[in-house]
Amino acid sequence: MIIVWAILVVLFIAFIILTHELGHYFAARAVGIKVEQFSIGFGPEIAGWDRGETRYSLKWILAGGSVRILGMNPEEEVSDEDYSRSYYAAPYWKRAVVVVAGSAVHILMAFLIFFIIFWPIGYQVLTGRIGEVDKSIELSDGEVLTGPASEAGLKKGDIIVSVDGEKVESWSDLTGELQDKPGEEVDLVVRRGGETFEVTVRLLDIDGRGILGVKVDQKDTRIERSSPLEAFGLAAREMRRVSGALFKGFASLFSLKTLKELLGVEPRTQESPQSIVGATRLTFQAAGEGISVFLYVVAYLLLFLAVFNLLPIPPFDGGYLLVIFIEKFFHKEIDLRKLMPIAWVVIIILTLVAARLAVLDIFNPLRNPFTP
Repeated sequence: MIIVWAILVVLFIAFIILTHELGHYFAARAVGIKVEQFSIGFGPEIAGWDRGETRYSLKWILAGGSVRILGMNPEEEVSDEDYSRSYYAAPYWKRAVVVVAGSAVHILMAFLIFFIIFWPIGYQVLTGRIGEVDKSIELSDGEVLTGPASEAGLKKGDIIVSVDGEKVESWSDLTGELQDKPGEEVDLVVRRGGETFEVTVRLLDIDGRGILGVKVDQKDTRIERSSPLEAFGLAAREMRRVSGALFKGFASLFSLKTLKELLGVEPRTQESPQSIVGATRLTFQAAGEGISVFLYVVAYLLLFLAVFNLLPIPPFDGGYLLVIFIEKFFHKEIDLRKLMPIAWVVIIILTLVAARLAVLDIFNPLRNPFTP
């Protein structure tokens, strides 16, 4: 199983890196900046060929790709003959286009996925019908608790009509109502066959989420689709909503709470950051919930990586944008070589954080968020 996850992680990383680098490649070509090399994979070259001024190559480690744009490496010496085609000889707007293009590809992909979900594919709406009732729930530390739904006498096939008076029309409505009430008593209105009855249940508090201990009936669904125009607006709205949530999440990433979780002082919660291992697991958990949920998680991850890469910190693309902004509006030339120590500090810190998160995601994974 670990091998399977490792392969999936590598493939996911390869897809993300390759699409990002393709954005830089096509943008540089479009604005007339010389691209010296474009590679699929890393390491020693398997095969390569020169076409025009660019060398294209296939390398042994097929885990993404790379693009080498003339003049972007501050340590690179550029000949007088090629200087006019280099990154730093280009106008500010051309440099900005090249820098933003990598993240722009992921933003565009995320928008298209949201659009596809809202229109041609349609999004799957799960009703409140219970598929399975968990008699017991095992926590990450091995403790086993009695399932609240089982203890309350709920059964497979029951339909939860409302929670504390709030009407439930879909499974997402149900999970939304329950997860915000960890450890609390809730009043449920349940329909069983032709009868309706009320029951009071005390939810479990697991990682700060209210857990009832039921699984959805995957067969009891309906598909909703919007018109193309409506889907465009819904996709734009979802992009704004997710982006806002991501910026808040980035602020919490560098919080004291996250540091305590990384050090093992405090337990992780469902809101805790995850590594690429956790993100990949989440993606394939979503695949089990239907194509629309799977695509939504992929779009979310693409948007996350796009926004993260635009943070104004070296060595991210946002760091290059910050340099362009300073040079353009403050008329002060920045020597990128002096920023390299900052870039290395950022790389080392993020590598340590990513490694620690990967260990946590392997040995102490977060609960499947699609199981209320």
